[in-house]
Amino acid sequence: MIRSHLMNMENIKKKFDVIVVGAGTGGSTAARFAAQKGLNVCLIDRKERSQVGTKICGDAVGNEIFDILKINHPKDEELSCRIKGAKLYSPNEKKCINLTDPKQAGYIVNRLEFGQRLLDEALDAGVTQFLDNTMALDLLYKNSHVSGIKVRVKNREKFDLWAKVTIDATGYYSPLRKKVKSSIIEKEILKEDSILCYREIVKFSPQDQQLKDPEYITIILDQEKAPGGYIWYFPKNETSINIGLGTFMNYGGKVKELYKKNAFNKFVTTTKFEILSSGGGVAPVRRPLWSCADDGFILIGDAGCQVNPLHGGGIDPSMRAGYMAASTIVNAIEEDDTSLKMLWPYNHDVMTSFGAEFASLDLLRMVLQVLSNQDLNFGLERDLLSGDEILEISSTGSMKLDLMNMAIKAFKGISRPNLLLDLNYLRIKMKEIYSLYKKFPKDIDKFGDWKNKVIEIYDKIKKMIIKTKTDKNFLKSDIHG
Repeated sequence: MIRSHLMNMENIKKKFDVIVVGAGTGGSTAARFAAQKGLNVCLIDRKERSQVGTKICGDAVGNEIFDILKINHPKDEELSCRIKGAKLYSPNEKKCINLTDPKQAGYIVNRLEFGQRLLDEALDAGVTQFLDNTMALDLLYKNSHVSGIKVRVKNREKFDLWAKVTIDATGYYSPLRKKVKSSIIEKEILKEDSILCYREIVKFSPQDQQLKDPEYITIILDQEKAPGGYIWYFPKNETSINIGLGTFMNYGGKVKELYKKNAFNKFVTTTKFEILSSGGGVAPVRRPLWSCADDGFILIGDAGCQVNPLHGGGIDPSMRAGYMAASTIVNAIEEDDTSLKMLWPYNHDVMTSFGAEFASLDLLRMVLQVLSNQDLNFGLERDLLSGDEILEISSTGSMKLDLMNMAIKAFKGISRPNLLLDLNYLRIKMKEIYSLYKKFPKDIDKFGDWKNKVIEIYDKIKKMIIKTKTDKNFLKSDIHG
């Protein structure tokens, strides 16, 4: 239930320990745990109070995060349905890879009700001030240290809010990330590291249409129907589905047309339906930023590129990052030092946890984006890269292929030896980058050497892609990235 929370403009406070910009899943989580630790927290959002939580999203979140944070699992109005995992299909849909682990098993949530609950719990935890209809315009600096933000509130008045630490949870188009004066934070996200999406929530009668795989989210790779991205089908409940399509950014004028032709027309088989929600958006599909922190400043969620590169899921990592950020900030404020050096443990926590998984999946994403449908069908149907291996490499960094399995894969891929060799090389590099992220330096002075090693792995994957560009059996279109 949406609760009223109004702030008299005359009573607005101006100084805080922490300002959290953006009251989504990551921002509300950060504000909640910072307030629980006794910090003076200001939470702002550009939306109306009653609309906080709404977002164009797949709405899936695993159950593990709720146990980690020791907060209530989704239920009642905020729970749409439960899911066991994800199914990844080849373009011809003859092969399905099951991706099931604790991070995929979980829930499809009602985004508004779920977001409202997280916000309510943040306010109940002791957030000092919540401002809706409030736009963050710029960062404030004092001695090269982020010290707050300039805002415009609902009555159009502009003023400054000051804090020891500012958390940016404003999403992909973060205005604060673009304006931060930092040599370590990437300000712009490359188009090739993002996908443009369009999705609709469609309601129908069970008598007119049956749900497909109601306990799984479905992802279809198809370079012709969704170039550089995928088609998705997520169950919402017995009478509605979340369906969409993601593609390269340069298909901006065609994404809705591609969605209608290749997603909607495929999955909506009845003429009796209702569109409950529709819209487009952009999501990063890459590893997290090189650094998600600087002096007095932290980024979480989409603003920090903390999104699963394979399927674009961002609720879980944003909540993890919000908790990690709050914990780090509490320690920094206790030491009366909110410099990058004191906030660096947040980077370490991100990179050595889901950051390692996302870096590994980022390499996989780069290769999948340039494989032709012919190669995707061939490779997936012959288990040259299986679901178990994807999960094993990305979540543990290990790769337990014995000689017999290697021989079997070699035999299966004999008619496409270059594809087999490239996928084996990809496996090795996924494992290497996972291990490297697990060794992310606690000492900021060692970051430069670590970064160079990561770049070296990325360069090798890019060279592998470029080398195979002339093999028409491997590539269909130009390289992006």
